[in-house]
Amino acid sequence: MFCSSCGNKLKESDNFCSSCGQKSTKNTIKTDFKEKLETFEFSSNILLGGNILTPDRLVITDNEVIYKKRNKYLIGVDESSIPFSRISSIEIDRKLIDSDILIYSTGNQQLKVEDFSVGDAKKIKKIIESRLQS
Repeated sequence: MFCSSCGNKLKESDNFCSSCGQKSTKNTIKTDFKEKLETFEFSSNILLGGNILTPDRLVITDNEVIYKKRNKYLIGVDESSIPFSRISSIEIDRKLIDSDILIYSTGNQQLKVEDFSVGDAKKIKKIIESRLQS
């Protein structure tokens, strides 16, 4: 059971929410509360070849992966996104000191995210794979 006020997990025997103090009666408890997933943002590493002024960014939200890159005119940002429902695989192309992340989707779409540290690439892959399983 979850608190209807803040979403904190409650036991059956709890009379009040330990997080917000809301009284836990049958009217204020929701059993179908969906936990909101955290949004992650990663930037290309400047020391590994990323642009110092406009690093590439990869944002992982609840339902999609967004790749943001400054366009060639340095005026705006080009964005590409793939919803999790369309991601078919993710690979890490490891180089000597940095790595590229390749995200493939159904429909022949591909995101190639360059100049990320190996540690960030592994974190990104782990986060995306965990979201694909849930």
